Amino acid sequence: MKQMPPRARRLVAIGLLVAALAAVWLGLIQPLRAGFADRAERRAELATQHARNQRLIARTASLRRTAEALRDRQSEFAVRAPDAEQGAEILRQRLEDSLTRAGGQLRSSETAEAQAGWVRASLSAESSHEQMIDLLQRLQTETPYLVIESLSIGADRALNSNRADLLHVKLEAALPLAPSQPR
Repeated sequence: MKQMPPRARRLVAIGLLVAALAAVWLGLIQPLRAGFADRAERRAELATQHARNQRLIARTASLRRTAEALRDRQSEFAVRAPDAEQGAEILRQRLEDSLTRAGGQLRSSETAEAQAGWVRASLSAESSHEQMIDLLQRLQTETPYLVIESLSIGADRALNSNRADLLHVKLEAALPLAPSQPR
């Protein structure tokens, strides 16, 4: 075997040293450094979450008071009835009463099937323009607040008389149901 010149031996030694340093860097130092960075990032996330949780805990009393106030106001947004059938009947009666107080003439009213947690009812009536506006204002301002799902207005007599004497009104409304507990 032939001996290498001193310069080549030095270059091989430097190459082996660089390879050894690269192996140490990639095998030991880089994974340790990455682990420290990952843990620092996780600590920052946990600190942020902890601060958010502390704020939430500090607001617990306020949130409880708000929930109690909303529970007290639940009757403004839902009809209380033992079941959906009775709730729909209450809604139908409310529609009829509002129409009567507005001065309109009831043709028919009925309860309708609704999705779970809701009740529906509809009415068909004849009213003047002013009575219809009064009916809608009553329905809008009285509690529990309801959702008017559809409103159909026909003025067939206006074609013959050139006046909108009586309007044919078909109204469908819905309310959320809050089941009341039997006492």
